[in-house]
Amino acid sequence: MKKNFYILLLTILMSACADKTENVDSKEVDVKIVRDEYGTPHIYADNTYDLFYGYGYSVAQDRLFQMEMAKRSTQGSVAEVLGAEYLEFDINARRLYSPSSIKAQLEKLSPKDQEIFTGYAAGMNAWITEINQQPNTLMPKQFNDFEFTPSQWDAFDVVMIFVGTMANRFGDFNSELDNTKIIKDLIARFGAEKGKAIFDDLNPRFTSGTSTSISENDWIAPEHSIKEYQQYASQLPDFILEQGLSSKPISGFSNCYVIGKEKTKDANAVLVNGPQFGWFDPAYTYSVGLHGAGFDLVGNTPFAYPVILFGHNADIGWGATWGAGDMVDMYTLELNPSDPRAYLYNGQFQALESRIESIKVKNGPTHEHEVFRSVHGQVVAYDQENLVAVSKKRAWDGNEVKSLLAWLYQATANDYDEWISYADDHSLSINWYYADRAGNIGYSFTGHYPQRQANHDNRLPANGDGSMDWLGIQDFSHNPSAMNPEANFIANWNNKPAHGVLNPDLFWYSWSSADRVDYLQDALASKENFTPQEAWDLIQQSSYGDLVAKFMLPLINEAAQKSKTLELDKINTWLQAWDRHATDKNKDGYYDQPQYLFMQIFAKNLIHQVLNDDLGDSFAFFKGTGYPSIDKPTNSGMNLSSGLKATYEALLGKTKVDLLNGESSNSIVKQVIEKTYAQLTKEYGLDFNQWQLALYPRPFNYKNFMGIPQNNEIITATLPIEQNRGTENNMTVFHTDRIEGFEVAPPGQSGFIAPDGTPSPHMYDQLDMYQNFGKKRMWFYKEDVLRQAQSVTILEVVK
Repeated sequence: MKKNFYILLLTILMSACADKTENVDSKEVDVKIVRDEYGTPHIYADNTYDLFYGYGYSVAQDRLFQMEMAKRSTQGSVAEVLGAEYLEFDINARRLYSPSSIKAQLEKLSPKDQEIFTGYAAGMNAWITEINQQPNTLMPKQFNDFEFTPSQWDAFDVVMIFVGTMANRFGDFNSELDNTKIIKDLIARFGAEKGKAIFDDLNPRFTSGTSTSISENDWIAPEHSIKEYQQYASQLPDFILEQGLSSKPISGFSNCYVIGKEKTKDANAVLVNGPQFGWFDPAYTYSVGLHGAGFDLVGNTPFAYPVILFGHNADIGWGATWGAGDMVDMYTLELNPSDPRAYLYNGQFQALESRIESIKVKNGPTHEHEVFRSVHGQVVAYDQENLVAVSKKRAWDGNEVKSLLAWLYQATANDYDEWISYADDHSLSINWYYADRAGNIGYSFTGHYPQRQANHDNRLPANGDGSMDWLGIQDFSHNPSAMNPEANFIANWNNKPAHGVLNPDLFWYSWSSADRVDYLQDALASKENFTPQEAWDLIQQSSYGDLVAKFMLPLINEAAQKSKTLELDKINTWLQAWDRHATDKNKDGYYDQPQYLFMQIFAKNLIHQVLNDDLGDSFAFFKGTGYPSIDKPTNSGMNLSSGLKATYEALLGKTKVDLLNGESSNSIVKQVIEKTYAQLTKEYGLDFNQWQLALYPRPFNYKNFMGIPQNNEIITATLPIEQNRGTENNMTVFHTDRIEGFEVAPPGQSGFIAPDGTPSPHMYDQLDMYQNFGKKRMWFYKEDVLRQAQSVTILEVVK
């Protein structure tokens, strides 16, 4: 929908207009943007178009270059402005989505819902118009440095930011091709029976004895969910295994804990969220308040989505973490020898859908690339010579916009029943969290999960001839959900939601008897109740907590006591005295606890001792520990690796195959203690109390998570020590008569750098706060917003 608009912009410094606050309540203007002391915009408008117009306008002021590069990253148009080195990136990006599908979804929306996206885009374009009128002062420096200018926005662009950075990231993880490499190697080494059994130990489909966010008393799994999928898929052509299509391992993700009325003090409920997206400059998330047109909420959200992922309204609050559910499958397609553009399906060859993508390349010729799609979904690999293609089926495909809107409108709910009603429409694998002023807390494992054929092993590619098609999508009642669970709290760190849920199919992400969520659950269970500040303090405790120690120190203690040698007893006593944290309280640049160094090397050696001799070439997939290093910070936080989890299961005697090769757990652990101690004494000396490990720093990446520049490299921030916490942290505190929101979202609200190189005062003003576990208020009530206001921008929108 094209709209002509005229903009009247007045910026009023609040220090000079204490008696002019009537302007904010005036009905003679369409949009009011009130910014607080940290630059957070609160948009006030009476209709949907104007509200999101003000949102888009604010985002453009703060994050235009970041958003421009996110748009180009998600749609595959980076080479147009950065050159041929990004052509392959663009080709791969365009394989991930169907433009016609997204456009069809937009066209089916109600006029009100369409105005969310058209208004947002128009607001972006309005500020770009201002820039073009005053480029010497308003053009973000990054555009000048990279030698191009901002592009115009439309509704499709706005939606694609969500599709490309949420659906195509957190909804698209799949390692089936790498899994196939692993199982093929294991079968070649040990034969089919033992090879498959080892594969099951490394990448189990179901686990027992692992921590869950809600108990079996809170939610009972449908019986079918733990009995399906018993057989393996057929043999696959070798070429598929070399396509490099599997998702890259990511270490972190997110945590969230919600404390109910029975466990809180000085509040009815507390919700603390730490989404671990990674650390970027400008910040990954954007803070905003939306007030009007049926919306009244504040919070923050990645890439300034037109949906607030972490926030609250007047009655309820919500949060989210990645759910790790398996909703993506690879299908292999047999191509027609006489017409390779057709594939065998249900006994007949049918044509692949195709489109030609024209990819512009800076200082080079336009590249024409054909993209295919089968009945399953996007074709991600196509080999005409070998007559095989690979298609990716995703349960959310075709429902991206519906999922976005479900997430948006859950923020308008007033109680749990209304909130949970939106979860069924949300097709991505995300854990949703809820709390309200009455002290109720809730949880839902959202997403559309397939019902697979009985002979379909979800960890391996399936035959795309129609014989292994999904039977449908399971009913939402089969998704774990709970209100006011028996523990009086909910804690999740991307762990298993509930008993009976199918594991991820990812070789690099598994659920086992060892899970980092235990740190949070143990802490929450250890106290009778928590004040809001005590709930916030748990962020600091878990940020520096060693997640491996809980599981390894008891094994070390048992091995030392069994051995009864003086040296092992000395090492064990030293290790057991450790507070299981890694801090630098004396600010000398080294970790205060040398045991932290020991545990890292011990974990590395233990994995090697248990797995290397059995896995051969596949050991490379499992040798990591999950710890950071001085030259390789974690992508998005620390987690126990899948190799370490499999090793722990083997030491507990819970694996199908004896990976200890007949030795006892105590014997293996003893050998690894001795090996680790010998290594460290050789490098650091005999006195382990004098060992020093330099801090692992926390850099903020000037490239986005897709590897595309979103800032200038030379100015990015680095903090002195990694903290295993959220990219941002937010806390919502619920009282009977009000809700209080807090957050810290580094480096800061703005990413704007003026043409002369002057950064916005809000570009890095949350770094120190974040480093020191501080927090700022996220103002919600109008009187608070006006009291804290530093500026008011008034927009008149003429449509």
